[in-house]
Amino acid sequence: MGYTTKNEIMDFRFADAEIFEIKGIRDKITFELGYVTILGQNSCNRDIREMGTNALTLDLMGVEETTLVKEGFKVFDADGNPKSSCEDEVIPQERYKEIYKELENSRIYDLTVENGNYIFYIDTEERTYTYTIKAKDDRETWERFMNKESM
Repeated sequence: MGYTTKNEIMDFRFADAEIFEIKGIRDKITFELGYVTILGQNSCNRDIREMGTNALTLDLMGVEETTLVKEGFKVFDADGNPKSSCEDEVIPQERYKEIYKELENSRIYDLTVENGNYIFYIDTEERTYTYTIKAKDDRETWERFMNKESM
């Protein structure tokens, strides 16, 4: 028996969730995630306290537009003088599959939703990405609840 919610993404906390896999097919993007916090107000959470799950599938459906940005950075010397910099890089869609592979085993720093835009801030070992997905609906599916302490 599993659990499913629709358009309840704000009833989860994705900070520090691990990305196992990202797949994009037609107008749907699927994230296979680990270590997601399920908030007390979630409709499936009968304990009414923060719980967790070690495996959650997040489907974004009715995807209309996406933007994937590899964030830039600046390097300074010990005196605070600029040494070098790297500008933001907008990733073309034909490279998404390659970047999806790079993002495996990385962590979500934060996930916000604004006006139908799902904005993922993703930390890798070397760089940070911002992935904005304009979608109509979200669906969250998982198999079991876990105590947060055991995650």
